[in-house]
Order: sequence, then structure tokens, then C-alpha cells
Amino acid sequence: MNDVNLAPENKEASPEHGYLMAYDKKEQKAKGVKGIAANGELETLDANEANKDQFIKVDQRGNFFTNFGKNFLYQYNNPGRYSLYNMPKETPVEQAKEKIEAAQEPQNDAVRRELAPTRVHNNHRYNEREINWEQAGNYGITPDVLKNSKDSLERMLQGKSSAVAFHIAKPSELGRESGDAKLSLFRDENGAVKFDIHYIRQAPKIGEDYRGHTLTEDDLKTLNQTGNLGKTVDMVIDYRTKETKPCYLSKDPVTNELFHMPVEQARVPRKVKDYTLSPKEYDAAVRGEEVPIRFKSNNGKYYSTSIQMSAAERGVEFLWERSTKKLEEAQKQGQENGPQQNAPNLKKKADKEGQAAATPKPRVKKATVTPKI
Repeated sequence: MNDVNLAPENKEASPEHGYLMAYDKKEQKAKGVKGIAANGELETLDANEANKDQFIKVDQRGNFFTNFGKNFLYQYNNPGRYSLYNMPKETPVEQAKEKIEAAQEPQNDAVRRELAPTRVHNNHRYNEREINWEQAGNYGITPDVLKNSKDSLERMLQGKSSAVAFHIAKPSELGRESGDAKLSLFRDENGAVKFDIHYIRQAPKIGEDYRGHTLTEDDLKTLNQTGNLGKTVDMVIDYRTKETKPCYLSKDPVTNELFHMPVEQARVPRKVKDYTLSPKEYDAAVRGEEVPIRFKSNNGKYYSTSIQMSAAERGVEFLWERSTKKLEEAQKQGQENGPQQNAPNLKKKADKEGQAAATPKPRVKKATVTPKI
């Protein structure tokens, strides 16, 4: 993988280019970002004026990921280690470093608010500090419960629902309302981050209407098999204007909740791990179809599975055990590529590594375990 460097979309230098800084949570210091190395880690430099010209430049008037490269998230292996900041060009580097490091201290809310417009949330939509833990406590959920429940908190910060269902008990007008549900985060009209509850519900039925699309028998069969419709369909995206757009449709295997995502909002990768999609495979992925891939993981082993665009995951999803296709090349286990790894073995390994349970235990119902690769 080549190092990633920012290339402006036009040849004229923008007068509003900022520079990219990162707070390294492991080393607890702010640094300048030079690019992404071949191993998927950020390349950083000491935060000083002498290195400023080597920092990635980002057009502050444009979209960060458009400027930086749409495949950024798929090359960036460790987004949890760093917090990214797009600093205005006129800000001295040493001053930016001081503010970024100060913003990490719990008592410095004013500094965090000042830096909020510069924050690049990589694949996070929310900051853990924004979570209303008092509200969570009313549901019987503590920070430890979420953090010890597989990837639930990480998924929620990314704008997805929790990996598993929890037993929720909350006060209501009728007393205490309870049930099994997944959790997600959302912003209210005032910008506050709150919990959204996704109770387990009855599975959708043939003939049921979802945003103007009538579910067929084939639709439900496909949704139950892979979790995704496997094609795009026109759906109502705004009930006020009745506007319809082509969308992906997915179903949560635990809660049976349906999700939609307009195709125009999706980022379809041309490269997943070290596997580059052919033009034909890329077009199939855009159409929502299942695309088989085979790639080499960071541990040096080869894996075969399929990917598919998922409205529930807000992007590309590894199907693993739900894959209905096999890559032909994967069946030819040449010695040069090493032994083939399969999903069941990966799942056993993931289950074994994740046996440490949270207290109280979340109620997991048919939750899919994503292998760690």
C-alpha cells in the first residue's frame, strides 16, 4: 500500500488550506500528520513550525474525506488511537499542539468547544465524552457494560447500533417498561447526544410496506439470509415532500428492524484490505450485490468471504458466515498463499477471546460475531 498524501482536486492552491493534526492517545501528545504508512498506521511528525510544510493539507471549504481520499477509512487501521484535527493555516503549530493536548483534560470544556469545529471524527459520529450516562443509568446500562460487550460502544460511536441486545428497563407513564433491545446514539434538536432504543420486534411480513416499497417473498428470503436486500430499490426518504431515491435496504438479525440508506450517501470502496475490486465487482457492489473477495490479513493469513453494502452498517459489511458465495480462487489453496482460513474457525477464535462477560450480562440473541482480523 502506498503512503497516502493529500492531492487537491484542482491544480490551483486554495488560500484556505488547513493542516492536519492528531492527538496520539497512546503517547498522550499532539503531532502533525504526514500521511498513512503501508501498514495502515498514521505517519506523524513532531508538532513544530519546522515540520509544518510536511503536514497533510486539507481544504477547509471541502469535505475532509473527499480531499484526503475516499479510501482513507479503509487504509486507516487504527482510528481508535488518534483524534484528528483540521487546524486553520494561520494557527501556529505550537499553539495548536497546546490546545489539542489541553482539550483532552476533562476540566477543559471551553477548549474542547473551541476546537469542536476543527475536529475530524474519522469513522466516529460521536465523542464518548458526549454520552449521557445518567440517561443510560436509568435504563440499567453502565459504561462498563457497554465497554465490555464486544464492540458495542465502538459501534455506537460510529453511528451504528450496539453489537448485542441488552435487557432495558426504563420508567414510563405505566410504571417500568422493560424488554430486550439494541442501543444506538442520536443528537436531539439541541445537539445533545442521547440513547435510542431498538426493541426486538416481530419479523417483517410479505406485503408489508416500508417507505413505499412493498416487501416480497424473495425480499424477505434475501434479507433473512444475508441481512441485506442485494439490490437497490426506490424508497421515500422524506415523508413531507414524498421524495423518493434509490436506497439500500437491510434488516438487523437481532431486532428485525429495517434500515435504509440512499445510494448517493454510500461510500463504496474500490479496495478492501489488500483486495482491489475489478470494475465489474465495483459496479456490482454499488448495485448492492454480494461480492466475494479473498484477502491477506495483518496476521499474514488469507481469508475468503463476501462484502456487501449494508444500510444497517452505514457502509460496506463483511458477510462472513452469512456469505452465499465463494471466491473461485479461494478453492485453490496454493502454497504461495498459505492455508485458507474459514469463517467458522474465526468465529470460534473470536468467541474464545471474548468470553469475559460484562456484569450485568447483555442478552445476546443470534448476534453475529465479527472475526478480528
